[in-house]
Amino acid sequence: MAVKDKETLKMIILTELPEDRPVKLVDLALKVRQRPQVLLSVLQSLVSNRLLKVAKLHTDEAGPTIWLARNEVPEAALGNAGEGDWSYSPQLVAVRQKQLAAILGDDARGRILRLLSDGQPRNSTQIKLALGDEELPALGNIEQLVELPEGDFTLRTSAAGRAEMERRRQEQKLLEEKHSQQERILRELFKSGQALSKEAMEQALGGPILPKVKYPVLRLTNGEYAQADSPAAWQDVATYLTRSGPLTMEDFIRKFRIHSTLVANLRSDREVPPFVILPDGKITTAQTPEGAGELAHRKAGQGLKERLTEIFSQQPFFNISQVTENPEQREVAVKLINETGSFRVNINGVGLWTSPYPHEPKKIAQELKRLTGMHLETKDKQELPPLTWLTSHSMTIPEAAYKLKLSEEDVHNLCELEALASFRLAGGTRLWRDEVQDIKYRPDLHKLVKKASKLTTVEAADLLNTTPDRIRRLVREGYLNSAGEVEKENGRVGLLVRRGDIQAIQEKFQGIEHEWSLAAKQQRREAALTTPVKKEKPPAGKKRPRRAVSPPPASPGPVELDQFQQQAVKAALAGQNVLVAAPTGTGKTVIAERLIEAVIERGKAAVYTSPLKALSNQKFVDFRNVFGNDMVGLVTGDISINPYAPLLIMTTEIFRNRCFSEPEGLDDVACVVFDEIHYLDDPERGTAWEESIIFAPPHIKFLGLSATVPNIQEIANWMGEVRGEAVEVVVETNRAVPLAINWLSSDGVIMDEDEAREYIEEAVRKRSEQRRAEREAAKEAAREEGMNREDRRWKRRGGASRSRKSLDRY
Repeated sequence: MAVKDKETLKMIILTELPEDRPVKLVDLALKVRQRPQVLLSVLQSLVSNRLLKVAKLHTDEAGPTIWLARNEVPEAALGNAGEGDWSYSPQLVAVRQKQLAAILGDDARGRILRLLSDGQPRNSTQIKLALGDEELPALGNIEQLVELPEGDFTLRTSAAGRAEMERRRQEQKLLEEKHSQQERILRELFKSGQALSKEAMEQALGGPILPKVKYPVLRLTNGEYAQADSPAAWQDVATYLTRSGPLTMEDFIRKFRIHSTLVANLRSDREVPPFVILPDGKITTAQTPEGAGELAHRKAGQGLKERLTEIFSQQPFFNISQVTENPEQREVAVKLINETGSFRVNINGVGLWTSPYPHEPKKIAQELKRLTGMHLETKDKQELPPLTWLTSHSMTIPEAAYKLKLSEEDVHNLCELEALASFRLAGGTRLWRDEVQDIKYRPDLHKLVKKASKLTTVEAADLLNTTPDRIRRLVREGYLNSAGEVEKENGRVGLLVRRGDIQAIQEKFQGIEHEWSLAAKQQRREAALTTPVKKEKPPAGKKRPRRAVSPPPASPGPVELDQFQQQAVKAALAGQNVLVAAPTGTGKTVIAERLIEAVIERGKAAVYTSPLKALSNQKFVDFRNVFGNDMVGLVTGDISINPYAPLLIMTTEIFRNRCFSEPEGLDDVACVVFDEIHYLDDPERGTAWEESIIFAPPHIKFLGLSATVPNIQEIANWMGEVRGEAVEVVVETNRAVPLAINWLSSDGVIMDEDEAREYIEEAVRKRSEQRRAEREAAKEAAREEGMNREDRRWKRRGGASRSRKSLDRY
């Protein structure tokens, strides 16, 4: 019903609404059949005038619904309608007019359906003219309409609509039959897994392949077609990888997801030739350099596995040289050994690996005696893995400390003093159980522990009644052996010595001090004999002006290497043997530092040798400041500090001995630095350098440093013959630091010789005047003391009262 008067519409709405229950807004709109914009404005007016209540209630439907009710509706009926608050808010009635119009069929879509309900088809232009200027919705999106071949629209329920729908069903049926036919033909064509040309495929299909055919056919890079996940398609993927290079697993899956079988195999680490899975997880083929290298690596590893299996079954202990003599395969061999459950053990300085296979205990003990000289009794009869046998016959440091009722530090000290034999197993220190049992009942155990304890230089100085500086001098000159270092509170490092060494040197310490005093007097005497003739003193009052102290240099920037340093570093980093001859102070040690830094970054080890223990100690301190305390160790004839560090400082004789006794212990050593290599010419000690170069493992590279090698090319030629490869020679003749003698005053001023003599003469003059004044003061004090003494004697004899006479007599 059409109502143009809003007041009349209000009366109709109030009449239609019942007095006993609420009504949905949609139901009211369907009942009164008014335009949505008019109906909503009237309802808002009624709600604002408090003639109707409104609420947005949550019912069992899809969402909240707008409900209306008269004021006469009871509260119980309002509560039964749903959850929500009833109010007189007109904003709740402001729903979407288009949504309400679509429900009422009063929108453009409803009018189009009513227009076409007569069964006559119309095109879009005719429909638009019939509806007026209102914007039309997309006719193809209206479900009740169907578009005829000539472009007209009609209802699906009309005669023309039903005929068109039947035609479409027949056409779809024919298309599906063609799809099935092509899929059967494709399945038969690609049954062998081979690729076909486009012409051959279309000839077999009777035309181009239909767009919606579900059979997976791919176009290959060469223009041919093949079934997805077939051998031909896999070969095409391999060709792509060979040309483009390795792909990560994620990129490979994203790019070739259609090859589901291939992707599933590779994701499960099952390789399908010619595909290769690299160690970093990337996918490549055997034709690429990476794939070929990986396959060669696996082939070599397979040979090493067979060799290891043979060694494991025959020997309880072995070294790396028994597995492979090829230096390039040592890293692979060590990795395989670790994967098989073998462990590294070092007994009496001999490095070995344990077999994971069980062996007879008697054979294990015999092999230990043959390889390390360690004689151990065994009563075991059942076959055991060597690792199990070693752990059953040894104990850890904490276990030994608990058994001996000592601290772990005391046990460490006994091991360093070799009162207890220890060995390294899997990176930890262990003690033989029998030796711990024997030493437990020694009556002098506590004396031995006290003798092995460590003292600081201050504590040692108290025992010898001397100064800490003299204790350090005893260590420098070899009278005492250093027992390690300790970090002080100020960050500096102090030496440690053993109490037993201090007690042993007490008796002869006075003689050592006497020798030091004689040596100091001799030096002063020689210095006095070499003093030049005194120059003429300048006139009084005209002293040479003191030179101004130069300001401290600015903070240095990045170090720029000299040409010879760059040449030596480049050759050393390239894996060549290098000999460097350069004057003192030109920076030869910088070359060694750069090489050692590169070696440590690669996870390898380095050795720095020197001819003197004092120089080794100094280099130990210097390199610790460069690389850190944990990265540097010291091994000499009488001390061992951090012996498993990646950089070891040692004397050349120690390195030579390791080349003879433990060559497999040098597997991780990539380079050796020979400081002062001119000792090669020394008649007594030169053989240590010669034998080190001759018998060192072939994978080790040498860097020789010296300032005095006149025949360096001759040495390089000899080294090249011995090592089997050329030696790079770097010579520098320019002296970067000139030799000059200066004097340093007590207040830190640097002076030349003339200034120093004036300084000394002035100091002597002042000292002479001071002594003269002291002598005059002493004489005056003596004179006063004499007068006081005479006066006291005079008074004791009676004084002036007894000798005074009257002046009248004269």
